[in-house]
Amino acid sequence: MTRDRWETALDGYYDEHDEVLTDADARGPQLFTFEAAVDGVRRATQTLHDPAGHHDWVVEAVVDLAASDEVGEAVVLVDAMRRLGG
Repeated sequence: MTRDRWETALDGYYDEHDEVLTDADARGPQLFTFEAAVDGVRRATQTLHDPAGHHDWVVEAVVDLAASDEVGEAVVLVDAMRRLGG
């Protein structure tokens, strides 16, 4: 994602919500998915934990498994932050 896309997405989120919660629930398995590998890539989705519990925004990313193995840490590329249903 470009800086402009991040800023636009964050502006949209904060137009609707006052904060992003980072508590244990926010980091729990109910708000995170990590799909099985396809073509050397795993898709990850983190649902943002807003104070009202709407859970209507997500950050979507891909993890490049070969690149991760090569450098010894996760190589993650965020490709979207978006409102669900929109």
